[in-house]
Amino acid sequence: MTAEDLALLESKLSDPWWRLTSGHLYKIKTADGRGIIPFEPREEQKVLLRKLLDAVHGVKAKDPGCPSQQVEIKSRRLGYSTTLGVFVADCLGFRRSFTAQLIDQTADDAAKKMNGIVKVALNALMELGWPLVKLKDNDSELTVDALGQEAPSSFFAGVKGRGGSYDFLWASELGVIQHDDAKRAEEIVTGAFPAARHGVKFVETTWKGGKGGKLWDLIRPTLEGIAEDWQVHFTPWYLDPRNVSTTAAHDAESLAYFASIAERLTKDGILLSEAQRRWYAAERRTQGLFMMRENPTFLDECWRAPIEGAIYAAALDRARTEGRICPMPVAGDSLVNTSWDLGSPRHRVTWFWQVVGREIRIVDYIAGFEGTLTELVALILAKGYNLGRHYLPHDAQQTERSGTTFAAELRTAGLSNLICVPRTSSVWIGINHALEMMPGMVWRQTPEVEKGLEALAAYRQHTEGAGALTRAEPVHDWASHPADALRTLAEAHRAGLFKFASAVDPRPDEYGKHRPRKGMKTRRISS
Repeated sequence: MTAEDLALLESKLSDPWWRLTSGHLYKIKTADGRGIIPFEPREEQKVLLRKLLDAVHGVKAKDPGCPSQQVEIKSRRLGYSTTLGVFVADCLGFRRSFTAQLIDQTADDAAKKMNGIVKVALNALMELGWPLVKLKDNDSELTVDALGQEAPSSFFAGVKGRGGSYDFLWASELGVIQHDDAKRAEEIVTGAFPAARHGVKFVETTWKGGKGGKLWDLIRPTLEGIAEDWQVHFTPWYLDPRNVSTTAAHDAESLAYFASIAERLTKDGILLSEAQRRWYAAERRTQGLFMMRENPTFLDECWRAPIEGAIYAAALDRARTEGRICPMPVAGDSLVNTSWDLGSPRHRVTWFWQVVGREIRIVDYIAGFEGTLTELVALILAKGYNLGRHYLPHDAQQTERSGTTFAAELRTAGLSNLICVPRTSSVWIGINHALEMMPGMVWRQTPEVEKGLEALAAYRQHTEGAGALTRAEPVHDWASHPADALRTLAEAHRAGLFKFASAVDPRPDEYGKHRPRKGMKTRRISS
């Protein structure tokens, strides 16, 4: 090799863009049986690599405008995990004393990315003669020593954060974790993220669970245009050139879907080919209700994807289809009642509603008001509604630490005509009655009410126990507080505390003393 060749090689190796995109250094293990092949990124993968390189370079240069916190919301099978894994391998091989951490959905997923992506790419580099020595090598840690580094570089992979300080934190599928395991999502954000406070935090994820969860709390200010501390990117299914088919058949549902979004596609300058539309039709038949979650066309489809175990979602979809979620005035000749869910100010919810003929009209909504109770009552009164009754859950009569009850505090704050709804023997009594009442509910389409509807659509159940002891229980999360406030309305009607002209009759016999369980008898035990 001549001096010119060596100089050229040195120049190429000093360029991270060439290293990552040339196809000469790194290899990947394919999922389609082709074995190990050179890593030659597609265009969408190159876009991701540019984001990663800019972020790492900006942090190193201490650029205050550096996009060091990024979320990539994506469709399935785009190869982004592969791209991130190769990027980590490159950092281990060429950046001094680099530390990175992967937090994944499961330990098995983390190990697959460690062994099947990062190590495959790094082994390819070592096979070319790059001076690397593995000091530690297992499913959860890879530490390497490269020539000229002041200290070894390390990559950790698992399901929880580790102590220390990291140059790069890779959180995979946090948009799913926040839905399936809210407690762990909280631990990741509050425990692992601070370890990369001086580095780059990068989240790549599909989405699950609507507008709620710990990751949603982080990106909501960016999406609403009130903050820029997190950058949010979206990669739809049609950017993957592999998502085409010349043989798949169209079907009525997919044709209707494309007709419904035609105007939006034109407005956004998106041109879908016939082959892409055929692929979508075939994939939709496979994914069914979860197509929007797995392969969204627009970012907001992620929030609207159906949720497994959803309790009210189908009834709300029917309400939209039937035009019962629509702009409408507040009827001036009918009282506006409220129903509540209590708790800390952040979780307190109030629905405003009227009984108008054969309809219950949901006209307003307050949630998460963090002022004092007096300020909350002032806000309610300032709306100018002709207020009727205020239906509170049974625990409004419980004495709090202050020595008084929530109901008493509301009265002191200036709200009168309070009704405490008696407790039922099961939350499902109120939930099922709310479902029975929903065909008679009409929703005033306002930004506030839409927020409440988003929460109701995300309210879900999960299965607890096993075998004969299996039972369905509502999940207690961000969506449960608006749902509980609606349940207060339903339980009030079932208890006969208000009426409206509907086929659903009050059933006050469900209240009062709980019936003793049958099948067990009291036995006297002699001493």
